[in-house]
Amino acid sequence: MVHVIARARVTDIIYAQLSQDADLYQEIMEICRRENITTGYVLNVVGGLRKARLSMPVKADSNDAPPGVREWEGGLIECQAIGIIGQTVATYDSEKISGIINRAGEPYLHIHATITVAGETFMGHLIDGCIVRSLHKQSHFTITLAKTEGATLSFGVTKTVTAKYPTGIPIHELVQN
Repeated sequence: MVHVIARARVTDIIYAQLSQDADLYQEIMEICRRENITTGYVLNVVGGLRKARLSMPVKADSNDAPPGVREWEGGLIECQAIGIIGQTVATYDSEKISGIINRAGEPYLHIHATITVAGETFMGHLIDGCIVRSLHKQSHFTITLAKTEGATLSFGVTKTVTAKYPTGIPIHELVQN
């Protein structure tokens, strides 16, 4: 059952070419701040990385396997990603466990990145530490973001805590403006 439907319109499409050795996650955060993207989505991320870090289950033995961080470095790491952009209303700090930290008042990124390393493909949440690979300081690594109006997406944390979520359970709130 669908819980909420909200309509929005795209007001801007933003293209950005990243620099050699840039941190992909931090660059998207900076673009959101600079372009005042409070709700939107990541249309496309395409490029190569020299280092990748993803938050993902490290053991796939159950549906609720705890998240962890996987890292790859060196060789050819191809990357593609899509996701949503909102605003963080409550800080969520799971950095030591899953590599994820969302700070109140900052943009909220929920981006699923797919990488291919040595013929194997992995998908997880984009976090700090995915470093752009380029043979030239003007890289070919290009991203496309969409800024929207008419709906608000917020990230928060419940007051309910569990053993797996000792600081609260992450939730989205989608509101029609």
